[in-house]
Amino acid sequence: MKAIKYLLIASVLIFGMTACENFFDEKQLDNGNYRPTDIRTSMTYTLTETDVAAIGKQCTHKGNDTIPSVYEQKALSLCTETDSFAYNEWKKIASLKAFTEDASPDIYVPMFMAQKFPYLDAGTICNVTYPLYEGKSTRQEPFKYASPYTLTEDDYRSIWNGRGASYLTPGSLDGMSNMLKQQFPLATEGKIMVVTYMYSDVEPDTIIPFLPYECSVAQLLEAKETNEHQLTGIVGKIMSTTYGKFYLVDGSDSIYVYGLNDEDGNRVWSKKGIKKGDQITVKGKYAESSGEPQFVDAVYVSHTSAASPAPRRNNKAITTEPAETTVVYQLTNGEWVIYENDQLTALDVLPQDIYDALGTTSIANPEKIIGDYLRRKYPLAQEKQIYMVVYNGKSSVTADEWIFNGEDFIMNTGFTEDVMSFVLNTAWVANISTYYTTPFVGNGPADFTIHHVELDGLNYIWRYQASYGMTASGYVSGTNHPVEDWLVSPKIRLKKSEKPVLTFDMAVRYGNVDYNKDWLKVMVTNNFTGDVTATEWEHLEFPDSIPDGSNWVFLNSGNFDLSKYNNQTINIAFQYNTTTGELTSAPTWEIQNLLVHELDEEKPEE
Repeated sequence: MKAIKYLLIASVLIFGMTACENFFDEKQLDNGNYRPTDIRTSMTYTLTETDVAAIGKQCTHKGNDTIPSVYEQKALSLCTETDSFAYNEWKKIASLKAFTEDASPDIYVPMFMAQKFPYLDAGTICNVTYPLYEGKSTRQEPFKYASPYTLTEDDYRSIWNGRGASYLTPGSLDGMSNMLKQQFPLATEGKIMVVTYMYSDVEPDTIIPFLPYECSVAQLLEAKETNEHQLTGIVGKIMSTTYGKFYLVDGSDSIYVYGLNDEDGNRVWSKKGIKKGDQITVKGKYAESSGEPQFVDAVYVSHTSAASPAPRRNNKAITTEPAETTVVYQLTNGEWVIYENDQLTALDVLPQDIYDALGTTSIANPEKIIGDYLRRKYPLAQEKQIYMVVYNGKSSVTADEWIFNGEDFIMNTGFTEDVMSFVLNTAWVANISTYYTTPFVGNGPADFTIHHVELDGLNYIWRYQASYGMTASGYVSGTNHPVEDWLVSPKIRLKKSEKPVLTFDMAVRYGNVDYNKDWLKVMVTNNFTGDVTATEWEHLEFPDSIPDGSNWVFLNSGNFDLSKYNNQTINIAFQYNTTTGELTSAPTWEIQNLLVHELDEEKPEE
């Protein structure tokens, strides 16, 4: 036993001495670059917020004492004498703490990797996870320049054509478009107005004429508004009882009333028995003559003698209490219409009571405040439903989109995470020729999602099977079912693509050879709404013939050309649809080894 123990110790010592001697010999031979080989082919790294900010940090150059960082030098090298776009995009990295489509990781991460991992050897492959700012939804773009507007008394007059109420009803809403046209004649196509007004579902019992603005003489003298107004005061100095010219006195203020008639234009002074000191109510318009304020086109409303009580106004009570409401309007094809988007489940304007409860006029923390609002209002929300909420931001009206992920409402901030592969050759380079790949077999559905349209009473059509990949069949218990089911990929970004192609291996068994190509379809879209039936898809024809259904042999699909979608973000879908044609036998479709990549060379002709 001891002999064995000593032998093991001696072996270890000899191995250690050999390793030391090799390293020592290398050093003595002046080979200062000697080190063990370090190649890692399954390496991963996640860029931290600090990493990203450092990559985008701008140097402050003072004389020659500060050398630009390697990242800044790279950004400057991409510019021309007349175009500094690349440099300005690089600077955004620091403020966003994320990359963008124009300041992308394939440009700047190689330099970071060289600094972070200086001792790795050629052949190393690293998948880097990084933050990406894609921008908010295009549906939110018009709301960047949205404006709030609250209807005035004149607006109600305009909508009601001078006779109506100081609120709107279903019967009067048609007048909103023309009113907005008059108020905003220079508005451009697509402009958003967030319009607040009083509204009642019940039409007024009686359509009554609008009264003029009631104000004091002092208010009119200050505003000098030439709209029709209604004034109440005391008859002061009388200039003409024939034409009804006098001074209307209201406290210490007075205005010259230049003639007084009734609604039909008849003189009323003597007929009504008006005397100095009487309280009188008149309506008319402000004007000036020789610098003196005047009240012209004056019409008699009522008056009482100095000894009589002041007149009381008989206002008709409104049977239904109008309430404040806010609606989003958009200028579309020259007409102001209520904003609509069929991709949205709902468009809400955050209610005023939310602001009142918070004691604020703006929302500084929308993720919490609006998230709570949506949870309360939509307790039955469904997965992938999209909601937009318009609210007062810190400086202006804004709108954010939210998606229900099956558990909670998630705000679309425009930020996401992405992964890019980098390879160390003589230097680090981005491996951007592969856009997406999954074997399916032994790897699960790989973020693909299944969307049911018609199951004909079945529980599923598409499913994952570890030995075969993603499989679909409408044949169950001896019955061929007319069904429609979709398997949809996650987003696939064709970054800087030129000749992107899709390829996969598939097996087809059974089915109807006349209909299999109609039943088994490959689809693509660049605007997936989350609803396969509400998305515009392109059907990609099979480049080669598909299996005839006579066996379970896997064949390659051939290359589906995706170059139409260069530099776009797409979703690929596999549609299993046996609802058309003569259903004699529902096929089984199995898919493996999916790859979206850049085509290096054309397939040789046979």
